[in-house]
Amino acid sequence: MLIYVPLEHIEGRYTVHMDRDIEAYLNAQDIEYVKVMPTTETPPLPEGQFLNAAFTSKFKAMQIAEISAMFESNKINDGDTIFFSDIWFPGIESIAYMKYFTKKDVKITGIIHAGSFTDTDFVRDMERWAKNFEDIIFDISDTIYCASNFIKEDIIRKRIVDPNKLVVSGLPVDYSGLDYHKGQTKENIVIFNGRLCDEKQPWLFDELEKQVNEKTNGNLNARFVKTQEENLSKGEYYSLLGKSKAIVSYALQENFGFGVAEAVYLGCKPVLPNRLVYPELYPNTRLFDRFDESVDMVIEALISDMVISQVVAEPNDVFNIWFSQEANN
Repeated sequence: MLIYVPLEHIEGRYTVHMDRDIEAYLNAQDIEYVKVMPTTETPPLPEGQFLNAAFTSKFKAMQIAEISAMFESNKINDGDTIFFSDIWFPGIESIAYMKYFTKKDVKITGIIHAGSFTDTDFVRDMERWAKNFEDIIFDISDTIYCASNFIKEDIIRKRIVDPNKLVVSGLPVDYSGLDYHKGQTKENIVIFNGRLCDEKQPWLFDELEKQVNEKTNGNLNARFVKTQEENLSKGEYYSLLGKSKAIVSYALQENFGFGVAEAVYLGCKPVLPNRLVYPELYPNTRLFDRFDESVDMVIEALISDMVISQVVAEPNDVFNIWFSQEANN
């Protein structure tokens, strides 16, 4: 049996679609599973933050309590697998603790999205204590799924881990709701859909707008949009991507990039730094090494009729890696 431990549902962080698509896959494949999902409403995020640390800690504690009750009542047995949608999970060490005392041969698996092992990640500030916790995660887990080779190599360089435990799987991008927005007439719109935080460097997008207008004397009449500043519904956001010509990133940290993948699927030409995960997923003709190159690439994207439509990974390709019989043996 699979014990599936999802993330709390946070709009804008792709946790809702991932949970929905995982369950759809498990049901379609007739995989026996129990979902550990506390029936508690997720509050709005604090302004300017991408998670509510207090709530997510409470949520995970409730999940651990439910798993503990399953151990206590012998509903978890030899051969079962516990799969975490995010294996950076405070309290996960208690699973190993219960395994030890109950002598249950239970596998611990899950996805590692980020951690203090990456120099440019904002949680790097927690490394003094977080590295010890991460070493525990990597020690007690049987299989850890990485979104990219970039994050896998970071882990191997910085933490104590058996490399054979780390499997690069990608992440499931949900394209099902995007097709409605394909085929729109493209306009001279340039998108920045990263969070407005230091590790995404949004101020460089402001400089980009300035320099593009200077180099073209404003003749392109381009509109530069930071989507995080707009009060858009999901449908409005996807419609905007469908009309835009370019998606730009200046990220100092990115392990996968759902937002870029969605934008490229909707025909935005990527203009991305030649670092982090991007060289794994996008052709080098769409990558820049210097800021001035990004300016020229955006101008080219605005005047070109070329359309790019690239699927990073089909969801079922990822799920087959996570939940196949081989993954659980």
